[in-house]
Amino acid sequence: MPFNRFTLATSAIFSLVVLSACQQTPPLPSEYDGTRAAYSEWSCNGEPMLAQFYGARVVISDSSSSRWLDRGTQVGQVFRNDTHSVRFRDDTAIWTQHGESVTCTQRALPEHWQEAMQAGRGKLHFMAEGPQQQWQFKLLDKQAIIEAAEEDGHRVDRTLPAGEGTYYLDMWTFNIQTPQDRMRVQVVDGLCRNRRDQIPYPSSVQINWNDQVLQGCGRWLAKSGYRP
Repeated sequence: MPFNRFTLATSAIFSLVVLSACQQTPPLPSEYDGTRAAYSEWSCNGEPMLAQFYGARVVISDSSSSRWLDRGTQVGQVFRNDTHSVRFRDDTAIWTQHGESVTCTQRALPEHWQEAMQAGRGKLHFMAEGPQQQWQFKLLDKQAIIEAAEEDGHRVDRTLPAGEGTYYLDMWTFNIQTPQDRMRVQVVDGLCRNRRDQIPYPSSVQINWNDQVLQGCGRWLAKSGYRP
């Protein structure tokens, strides 16, 4: 199947524009030396909320802002700062902002993400996508799978050997080379907000694929659904 470079190049430029203004996770305290932790995603009266856990602290992100909360006196369940608090329970979370509280429930992944997980049969580790699903990237077992839209509506698929990857300073890097493709994948654990839908994601990704550069948001699926 021919590879349409114009469409991916346009997609990459659009992705850069969309993501360039994303608000990232607030900087970690200088004394923090652990790896990025698990996360959970919530719906709070229709507002998407992301909780990213770092030991005794959590970053709470909605569609417009992010803030650090510290663990409260009830160990493992309540996190707060001067104006906000979140109390986690088994299947709900109580989110209080400036004295007003709302009950949050677990936010389901989009249907096409759920279908990808089922098709992966428990071996889908990471997934990311570009704006309007113009491209999709998956780490399935030790394979990298990328699907991208062509100008005529067809999609080009590649399955490449990903290997183990390397981890350093919150970033996973996968260097892939075959006779037909060169790919460098960098997954950064931390807030990524796609401005088209305002939904906060727990990871961002940059993919250098031959002469294309793709940027988008994604999730390490094995780390999802965490409750303190």
